[in-house]
Amino acid sequence: MRKQSGFTLIKVMLMSTMASVVVFGALKETVIQERLTGNFQKDMNARLLAEKGVFIAAAALQSELESNPNLSIDDLVNQHGTHTGGGTVGDDALFQANVIKNGAGLLEVSSLGQRYFGDANQKLIARFEFQPGQNNSPFQNAVTGCKGVNLSGSGMVDSYDSSKGPYSNTNRDSSGHVNTVIGDSSVTISGNSPIKGDVKASGVVYLKGSSPIIGDVHSNTGVEISGGGGSGYRVEGNIYSGGFFTHKGGDVKGFARVTGDVDMKWGSQILNEGNDPYDIMYGGAGKFPADYHSQDKVELEDGTILYNVSYSNGYFKQAPELEPVKVYDPTSPDYDPAKPNKECDPFELPLNMPSVMAQNPEPSLDFEVGATQSYLFTPTTGRLQSSQTGTKKAKAQNAQAAQIYLFDNLKQDHGISNTDEERVFGMKKFRLASDGQMTITGGDVIFLVDGDFKIDGNAKLTIRSGSSLTVFTTGKIILGASGEVITEKEGMTDTGIPSLNFFSSYDKKDGVQVKGASDMYATIYAPLTQVKLSGSGQLYGTVRGSIINSSGGSGVHFDTALKDVNFGSGNTATSEPKLVFKGWAFQAADPLPDLDKTQDQSDDSNEGQNSTNQTK
Repeated sequence: MRKQSGFTLIKVMLMSTMASVVVFGALKETVIQERLTGNFQKDMNARLLAEKGVFIAAAALQSELESNPNLSIDDLVNQHGTHTGGGTVGDDALFQANVIKNGAGLLEVSSLGQRYFGDANQKLIARFEFQPGQNNSPFQNAVTGCKGVNLSGSGMVDSYDSSKGPYSNTNRDSSGHVNTVIGDSSVTISGNSPIKGDVKASGVVYLKGSSPIIGDVHSNTGVEISGGGGSGYRVEGNIYSGGFFTHKGGDVKGFARVTGDVDMKWGSQILNEGNDPYDIMYGGAGKFPADYHSQDKVELEDGTILYNVSYSNGYFKQAPELEPVKVYDPTSPDYDPAKPNKECDPFELPLNMPSVMAQNPEPSLDFEVGATQSYLFTPTTGRLQSSQTGTKKAKAQNAQAAQIYLFDNLKQDHGISNTDEERVFGMKKFRLASDGQMTITGGDVIFLVDGDFKIDGNAKLTIRSGSSLTVFTTGKIILGASGEVITEKEGMTDTGIPSLNFFSSYDKKDGVQVKGASDMYATIYAPLTQVKLSGSGQLYGTVRGSIINSSGGSGVHFDTALKDVNFGSGNTATSEPKLVFKGWAFQAADPLPDLDKTQDQSDDSNEGQNSTNQTK
């Protein structure tokens, strides 16, 4: 046997040393990986806390908008500047979210998340676009007859924008829409009463005489175009009928879509100048004179081209899908028979008028400005300026404080600071008669009339530039043939109130009568009574009533600026305001203040203050 030299032991020791080096290296790498994983977890925790701050702040902002849709972006920032909170894992999980409006006008929520007492910090920024709700102004159309509209004579219905100047400056467009909203309510247009806008009716639209429609015609029930209207366009837009379509004469410039039966006579044409694939589509029976009504060119789905295709061909016999004219639905889940029709009366005026009139400071006063008298109203005082007869029917008045619900979103200009209350004048009846004169000046004047409002004789009402008059009445509104209403500046005042407004809860026949030969700017809101426009005077503004009857040369020129009027109470938005997410951004984060130290400093400060107070 050979004697061992010991070299094997050395090799084993070398191999053990090498293995130890490998093991220690692996352990070191494992420790580093564990620390990296821990740091990543801390950062992830901080990131999640920052996200939580964003979500909580955004939810609070949206909740505030839902409870008060009239807030502006600045109001949101002022009310929700900072949100703080923490996680559920411990006191070391904190977030702080700050709400600001950035230079681009976006709402910015900057949220800092912190974990392990500042060891991990993440800052996350979310940007939102603030989209305010659209105001529920009832003044969306030139003429709204809840139960019907009858336009005859030669008066025109069209539109303009008072914010761009008066009507005479010809800034006119085709937004003079006419509509009905209740049940089976029809629109009848006869004589030569051009409509520069759309006509929408829940019932039948009757086009008689030579009156052209420079827009589209929509009906849930049917459309009838009479013969004898002469050549030329009867409708310059399209026909959309949820029922029948009877076309006896004249041209339709666009196309026709009819879900029911069609009856076309000799002398009637659908020109389809926009080259729609279908001149007409109908779901019922079609009645056309042989070889008279046809489309010049039709291309079938397989590419086949046909010429002079009769409207009786199966190509046209397919029911179109139409959006119905919105009407009041008594079967809807939110229908309340104790409340008036919200489609016709979105302000629920008759329901609220008793509470308005309860604030009438002079409920038994018959106020009259008579012959040779001149009277002046400001928002707070009314006084007789001159009177050759010496009569004292129009005595001096002082306005009283009130809360009128339609002014909840508007601030009356009455010259009294530090109050949101309105100043109102009250009376039982109002009459401006003979050659009496009345002037409204100095701001926004409000009348509460628990009876009739009349202007007759050669009387004159003047509303100075920058001022307005709003009349709430439970009786009739009668503007006589010789009476004159002058608004020095059409449109809205700086406070957003139209220069002349009539709100009537009268529910009997002919509650509003405008007979004058002179022009007038006004908004007329009388949802429960008929409105009669006669004579030759022109109405600039808008009119809403149960039934609208317009005759003679009286026309309606819709002021599109009235779409932005913010009369109303509480939630008056047709579309809710909302926050639209625009994107994320990241910033280097600074840790939150040490809350424990902050609390200790606060305690020390309080102790020092208490000591000082005791010394004093």
